[in-house]
Amino acid sequence: MSFNTGSFVGKLIELNNSTQSIQTLCGWAIHHKRHAQEVVDVWFQQLTKSPKERKLLFLYLANDIVQNCKRKNIDEFKKEFSRVLPDALSHTYKSALEDLKTVKAIDRILAIWEQRDVFSKEFITKLQSYRPKGLRAGESESGEGGTSPNNKRVRTSSDSGGPDAETVIRLLVNLERGSALQDTKMKQQLQNLPPEVWNVASVDKISDRKRLEGLLKSIDTTYEQISNHRIRLQTEYTERTKVANLLKEFVSHQKQQLKHVESKILEYQGKLQKVHDVRGRLQSHLTSLPDLTGGGSLAPLPEPGSLFGAGE
Repeated sequence: MSFNTGSFVGKLIELNNSTQSIQTLCGWAIHHKRHAQEVVDVWFQQLTKSPKERKLLFLYLANDIVQNCKRKNIDEFKKEFSRVLPDALSHTYKSALEDLKTVKAIDRILAIWEQRDVFSKEFITKLQSYRPKGLRAGESESGEGGTSPNNKRVRTSSDSGGPDAETVIRLLVNLERGSALQDTKMKQQLQNLPPEVWNVASVDKISDRKRLEGLLKSIDTTYEQISNHRIRLQTEYTERTKVANLLKEFVSHQKQQLKHVESKILEYQGKLQKVHDVRGRLQSHLTSLPDLTGGGSLAPLPEPGSLFGAGE
């Protein structure tokens, strides 16, 4: 299976901030580890060409690649990224001079690389030297938005103690929007493949060299498609597992909130009854009082002149 620069550029253009998108392209890149130098060169070229709001995506992708390679003892990408990362970090830091959130995110990536010994401490220090002056070095630890996809955690509401509803909804929408299970295009491509792709025995019966070469090219493409689709499915399985666990936590919290609301309903029903009783008592007491406004049944007081006769 050959590495195709144009295909990789297209994938970088389509890259988005979802964990699934980054992990899928990471898997594709590692699959082409024999072309690590070309992969990293294209990565760096596209990083420098991309708008400043997308540059962080490229660093997230690099982070995913080097961390996965470390776990799998693959050295090719560490060597190649070490070659371009100083220029890449210098370029990205400069483009984010007024974007503290991006600076913090880069700080966080470098901190993770140092903590997990992805690169040497000396190399990390060199990369950190490109950080814009005047920003405190510790800001990234307490700031927002500065985590790589490998270190994201689901945001929770500290006030309520349960998962944030907006986060749950967003994760569910992202899952369904990019689901590999719903990839009808992939299903159609597999259905349109020559039957020989699925039948090893039939290959020996083909004597036409051009047909064999064409079939081999088709199988290479199919292998890459299936490999990428398998990575997508594995990523989706991981993401759905996380979301399923989150939903369990969310449902459990909602049940607790339901009990809390029920107790509050009873509490306020009691308050309402007390207010109703007091209102009834007030109305009853009010009607028992004499009406001093002149509109009641009491006789009016006599005029002063009528109290004394004229001859007295």
